[in-house]
Amino acid sequence: MPPTALKTVKRRGSKALVLGALCASLLACGPPFAADLHDEDEVEAAFLYRFAGYVEWPAEALSGQDFTIAVLGSDSIAQELERILPHHALKNRPAQVRRIRSLKELRDAQILFVGPEFNDELKSIIARVANHPVLVVSASEHGLDDGSCVNFLFVDRRVRFEVSLTAADHVGLRVSSELLSVAVRVQGRSAHSGASDLDMDRSPKFAGAPGPAAGSR
Repeated sequence: MPPTALKTVKRRGSKALVLGALCASLLACGPPFAADLHDEDEVEAAFLYRFAGYVEWPAEALSGQDFTIAVLGSDSIAQELERILPHHALKNRPAQVRRIRSLKELRDAQILFVGPEFNDELKSIIARVANHPVLVVSASEHGLDDGSCVNFLFVDRRVRFEVSLTAADHVGLRVSSELLSVAVRVQGRSAHSGASDLDMDRSPKFAGAPGPAAGSR
């Protein structure tokens, strides 16, 4: 096999392993996942948990005792995280979910999920946390354009995600190349060596990829 073809096979194999690991984590989160991967909130909650393993935070962002995922709106996702997190640690710290009604309650959370009911306010919400090392995750049609680091979307009726390196860099976060390799879209460039500097839409490539199915919004 020619060297170029061999490299292509290896890259595809690596992407398949990462995507498989993410999907396998859904199955490991409990009976509802193992029984039927059809609930959008369950899938997105499990991805929120798994993202922590593929992102690096600055040391000052991990100075507390706990790793916190804050949820603004979207009580159903908060409920799923409350089921998942007590059984796991993130960054060698006990993991917890914090339901918040305003950004004043964000405090030292490392991940912020902004529920779809706040999509109209997403840009202003992100502007208010622009100086905090927090991974903002949304589920909006214009999530990355509004400044989210990660945004959920549907590809062939399956939950997928897109990543903005520009937004992550701005708040001092480093996203691993493994996670970028399975994102359907990577926007912007990273100042970190070894990270992807691509700006492309991979949606057509992943439209038929195996993964957790979800119902429509």
